[in-house]
Amino acid sequence: MKNRVVFVAAILFCGWASLYAQTKQGAWELSLSGNIGSVSTSTKSEGSFGRFESKGEAQGFLALTARPGFYIIDGLVLEPEILWTAVEGTEPSLSLSGNLAYNFTVPKSRVTPFVLIGYGTGNAVPFLQRLLFRSSDELNISLLNLGAGVKIFVTERVALRTEYRFQRFSREETFGSGSFQGTLKEVNKFHHLFFGFSVFLR
Repeated sequence: MKNRVVFVAAILFCGWASLYAQTKQGAWELSLSGNIGSVSTSTKSEGSFGRFESKGEAQGFLALTARPGFYIIDGLVLEPEILWTAVEGTEPSLSLSGNLAYNFTVPKSRVTPFVLIGYGTGNAVPFLQRLLFRSSDELNISLLNLGAGVKIFVTERVALRTEYRFQRFSREETFGSGSFQGTLKEVNKFHHLFFGFSVFLR
C-alpha cells in the first residue's frame, strides 16, 4: 500500500513538474481563438419628411486571433497578437500588437494566472470583439491592451485560456485646408472577455 502511495505521488509530482516547465525560459506558446458568423444592418427613420427604411443582406465573417509567444525568462512571455477579420464582400481588417504577459506559478495546481500589457496599431475598431469593418486604409489606429486571466492545463501541453481585457483604440485625423484646418480625435474603450486555448512547444 505504501509503495502505491509513493508511486502515485511520484507520477503527480512529475506531472506538476512538466506543467511548470511549460512557462520556463526558452519555451514557446501558441494561443488561438476564432469565430465565424454573420452580420446584417437595418435602418429606419420617420418624421415630417416622411418615412425611410432599409435592410441590408446578411454578410458572413471569419475572425481569427493568433498569439505566438516566447518565454524570455521564467514566467515572462513576449506575445505578439494578430487579430484578422474578413467580412464577405469587404476588405479584411487587421490589428497588430506586441504584448508582455507574466504567468504566476501556483504550486500543485493546473491553473496559471497571468497579467498582460501591450501596445499596437490597426485599421479598424472592434465591434463585439471583432474587427468587422475597416475604419481606415492605413494602420493608423493605436491600441492599448491591459488584461488578466487564467490558463487551465487540460494536458501537459494544452491549456484553456480565459482572459479579461481592457482595450483603448484611438485615432487622430486632420481635416480642412489652408487656414481652415482642424483635428479630430476619436477614442473607443472596450471591456472584453476572450476565450481560447494555448499549445506549448519546446
